[in-house]
Amino acid sequence: MSSRRPESDLLRSLRDSGIEASRLEQLVRDPAARRYHAVRVALAAHPATPRREALALVSTLFWRGLARLSADARVHPEVRRAADRDLLRRLPEMALAERVDLARTVGRGTLLQLRFDPDPRVLAAFLDNRFTTEPDVVQAAAHSGAGEASLALIAEHPRWVLRATVRSALLRNPRLPAPLALALLSRATAEDLEGLTLSPTASSLLKACAERVLAERLGRD
Repeated sequence: MSSRRPESDLLRSLRDSGIEASRLEQLVRDPAARRYHAVRVALAAHPATPRREALALVSTLFWRGLARLSADARVHPEVRRAADRDLLRRLPEMALAERVDLARTVGRGTLLQLRFDPDPRVLAAFLDNRFTTEPDVVQAAAHSGAGEASLALIAEHPRWVLRATVRSALLRNPRLPAPLALALLSRATAEDLEGLTLSPTASSLLKACAERVLAERLGRD
């Protein structure tokens, strides 16, 4: 009887690829098994759990369990979407530390909502999430509401600053701190340099430096 089995035994049986559907249905209906959060997560994630029961389990999970479902490609898409909907509903009430952890691990269904989070610590975690793509970072870099600290994180990120599209978005954002903008000029495209010289929001120093870099390149050509 599962009522006498510890959590570890239940989880071990759920990891068994040969577990029968009838056994999964039995666990879903067993209150003693369902009282363990990790077991509920494993049942919701299991591809052989009846869809209706898996979806019903989603609403019983804590946010970490929902994040796991969101990020697991083996979970049925409908279950992943349900997990993301629940996470997005809870997001406004989540503490900063929770949002940071979420941004580091969650799947794309919730991740995109975090790219504009006003706290740079959330953005730092977002930048290191394995599901984050270059277009996501470009959008974060171009965001008019991005703070200087958040833009600095992107400009100094060892992976994303290597992408030309990200550097371009940063240079076109008037909120990028001048020292970081100046550091990016040597790798800026001619189009970006010309845009800076004509920008009404760029500082006179940045415009002058952009003009000089552009002139040097034209001189070499």
